[in-house]
Amino acid sequence: MTYLTALVRNRTVQQLVLFTICQNLLWWLAGATTSTGHALTWIVKLCLVGYGALLAAGYFLILRHRFSSSLGPLLVVGAATFGILAAPNNHLVQLFALLLCIFLVLTTIPQLGLQSGYGLVVFSCLAGVGVPVILFFLRNHYLSSQFLLTLVPIVASYFAFFAAYYFPEPHDWRLTLIALIGFALVTLILAFSWQSLIAIVLTGIHWWLQRHLKGPYRLVLSGSLQLIVGYLIIQ
Repeated sequence: MTYLTALVRNRTVQQLVLFTICQNLLWWLAGATTSTGHALTWIVKLCLVGYGALLAAGYFLILRHRFSSSLGPLLVVGAATFGILAAPNNHLVQLFALLLCIFLVLTTIPQLGLQSGYGLVVFSCLAGVGVPVILFFLRNHYLSSQFLLTLVPIVASYFAFFAAYYFPEPHDWRLTLIALIGFALVTLILAFSWQSLIAIVLTGIHWWLQRHLKGPYRLVLSGSLQLIVGYLIIQ
């Protein structure tokens, strides 16, 4: 009981839980932006919740420990299992669910060079579309270009919010500024509204805070603000 209490009070655990909740709320919001089609069974929902929870928790630890976490990849492997179980009869969905898991495990191998701008682009694409696409496909049994277009600003938000984690410290602040400008342009072109303007301002505030906030709190700030920004864009 004492151990459990200490675990609950641990700040890293608290931040991991908050980050995981924020990421999964963002994914499920993005996955429900268009037609919901057929309702998912409770087993599929449970598997998808397990997939998303372990996936987000895994890359929280991987990014927090600068790709040197030993527990993070194990959680990602666990997520892969849930991803397979979520669509036992659809190998294409299973493969898609595995892509981000495989990539995250590979990022922990420095020799592959994925801890870089290239790795950031791949991570942003896979994390931004992964769960939403799986949700949409399992509900509707097809993918629409309109739905995929709505995910582009979400992908760009990953590029802006997680750029600092894919460049070695200390990194040139102009590298992360490029990510911020890219997000702003994509959002203005594809999702222009007064909400999107607020989202851009919040992303700019996040960029500034990342340069001044202490390390342990930077990742949970990224997850929390990204959820708000994603909600504003999706609405």
